[in-house]
Amino acid sequence: MKRKIEITSVLEDYVARSLRRAGIKKVIAGVSGGADSTALLLALQSSGVEVIAIHCNFHLRGDESMRDQHAVESLCHRNGVLLKKVDFDVEAFRENKNISIEMACRDLRYDVFRKELHDSGADRIAVAHNADDNVETLFLNLFRGSGVTGLRGMLPDTGELIRPLLCFPRKEIEAYLSEKGEEYVVDSTNLVSDYRRNFLRNEIIPLIETRWPGVRKTISTTIKNLQGEERVLKWVQDELIAEADFLSMQSIFDAPDRFWLIYRFASAHGATRDIALEIFDVFEKKGGQQTIVGKSWKSGQGRLVFSMKGLNYMA
Repeated sequence: MKRKIEITSVLEDYVARSLRRAGIKKVIAGVSGGADSTALLLALQSSGVEVIAIHCNFHLRGDESMRDQHAVESLCHRNGVLLKKVDFDVEAFRENKNISIEMACRDLRYDVFRKELHDSGADRIAVAHNADDNVETLFLNLFRGSGVTGLRGMLPDTGELIRPLLCFPRKEIEAYLSEKGEEYVVDSTNLVSDYRRNFLRNEIIPLIETRWPGVRKTISTTIKNLQGEERVLKWVQDELIAEADFLSMQSIFDAPDRFWLIYRFASAHGATRDIALEIFDVFEKKGGQQTIVGKSWKSGQGRLVFSMKGLNYMA
């Protein structure tokens, strides 16, 4: 009985503290019916904040999609939570945007969340990512060639999204639901390794654990360390890039890593890594010249400026 009290109280107390610290009184919660989102809904309700649940039905799994919807309807009804249901034609949206099904579902889901956030005047969108999800995110970004910003994973609070369960591994979330006597549904597609995240979850990380037991916990510690590094780098960036619209050539010459500074400056305004690489390559070759011009940028008068349409750069 003691263990039961510990798991439930630790998770619910942590969620409540996170919401209080952020000044949150009303949230939009995405609820799929799976373990993570079910635990999120229960923990949010236990904290005393006002919750509006949204269930997105993408109609991609036949009867299973309706099973999930009915499970969420029952969950919200039993707990007195307002539920809004949204149906999507994913295939039509995907073909129109020329993106994957996975990305289409994500875009549709967050568009609905953001609209409800605006319309309802809620403080945040609460999503149910957990510590294991963050480990997978680190691997995905590592394989893409990301820097510290990608490797530090998802943040617990972005100002728009809050992830109250981000520090809890899946096993603890399932234990919490067991103690609460709450059932949840299992998405059968999560058991198939066709998607990259599922491949990591089902095959790669379990294989790594056979050689390095407890590796999820140590990687979670690495993520926390990288988040601290990212905060320091952001502080350095703000100190070095004092002006919003230009970067002095002298700052670039003095920087210990010139590409890092150029990339941080460019990406802060929405420019891509390729543009930053172009700037860096040309700068390294012609940096001593008075004026340098690229495809979508230029430098002159001792500073780097941009002529990209739509970017907030000095032209």
